[in-house]
Amino acid sequence: MLKQLTAAMMALTLLVFGGTGVLAAENGAKAPEEMQKATKDFLQDEYYDFNNGSLKELSHVTKVEVNPEAAEGEEAQGPITVYAALAEFQTVRDNIFTFDRKETVYFDATNGKMLTATEIGAFQNDTLTNYKEQFDHLGKKMNLGWIMSLHALILLIPVYLMFVWGNQVYSSSRFMVENNLYGQKHTFN
Repeated sequence: MLKQLTAAMMALTLLVFGGTGVLAAENGAKAPEEMQKATKDFLQDEYYDFNNGSLKELSHVTKVEVNPEAAEGEEAQGPITVYAALAEFQTVRDNIFTFDRKETVYFDATNGKMLTATEIGAFQNDTLTNYKEQFDHLGKKMNLGWIMSLHALILLIPVYLMFVWGNQVYSSSRFMVENNLYGQKHTFN
């Protein structure tokens, strides 16, 4: 009884206080609306198996002012505003293999376009470099739910056939009793 009560209290505690750390971790910066749309278009072009509607709200948004270097023979531009954010989305292959992906994306708010990693590297900005390195450990994670279910069926169906169905179908005693082969339902008149 004490173990059940302890388990119930732990479950209640996790239920009530489990999500508070996640809510506190989000920073207050919001990505511009055009960044969300540009990110969706950019990811659809980048990944052929991008799952429409799977892009979540951009998180960990950082705003950086950058002064790009002028190319040879061109005039230097003024500072541009770059938003860096973490994009979470899904890709689906063959309608069964799903991958959760997390990537850093960069948006040039001055010109209204997405920036590639090469363009970000050309800025040689320490803030953007540190931001990218902060999320280098992220990438893609395969969801194994469907695959593990199919593997379980490969094991469970033969077990069912051997131990449950086989014993019912090939039970000679049950067949003989049901069909009165032993003569146990014989009446003496």
